[in-house]
Amino acid sequence: MNLGPFLGVLVILAADGTRYGIAPDLKTYPQATAKQTLESLLKAVESKRVDYVVAHLADPAFVDDRIKRLYGGRFGEQVEDTRTRLDPLTIKKLQRFLKDGSWQEDGDRVTVQLKDESRRLYFKKDKGRWFVEHTSSPKG
Repeated sequence: MNLGPFLGVLVILAADGTRYGIAPDLKTYPQATAKQTLESLLKAVESKRVDYVVAHLADPAFVDDRIKRLYGGRFGEQVEDTRTRLDPLTIKKLQRFLKDGSWQEDGDRVTVQLKDESRRLYFKKDKGRWFVEHTSSPKG
């Protein structure tokens, strides 16, 4: 069986940025800045697109490692885990970060913090797009 044409299709799909069968939609969910990425995350959750959050807005290295290590390659299980973590209280906190947060950029890293608490959100830039990092401290 000649797999050449099939493999060519896979390369084309990967080249367009598709992850886990989900194509990027930078028009609906822009990521040109860290703030836009947080806005896009909230919009995707509101639109019940947690799959998009996991595939395109969260740190790809973190997501890929977690899907491989914890879920045996099953993307849907990671999506469901993320969905349960994005409860109403968490969404409200993310909205506060967006509205009232103090944003500090340092090259390809951005930190946002609320004045009344020590918790922060971290973002990193990779290949021209910003992603939410899953961390409680900055990476060097």
